[in-house]
Amino acid sequence: MMSELFSWFMDITNSKISALLIFFITFVAILFYVYGSKGRSERLESYRNIPFLDDDNDKDKDSRMHKTAENNEQNKV
Repeated sequence: MMSELFSWFMDITNSKISALLIFFITFVAILFYVYGSKGRSERLESYRNIPFLDDDNDKDKDSRMHKTAENNEQNKV
């Protein structure tokens, strides 16, 4: 029984389909995790401009964003 399953999976056509299904299910699960909760989705959306923030010019804006993120974390707990 186990050797038949192993030989079926080792066939190149079957292993490609199995790998595709595993990766697709994982991708969909990640999407549900990220966008499933409205609070988590809003928190992640608030982080989208972090790479574009300039530390020298926008220190107060950065601190406000950090405080907002901390408040979201506290509300989550």
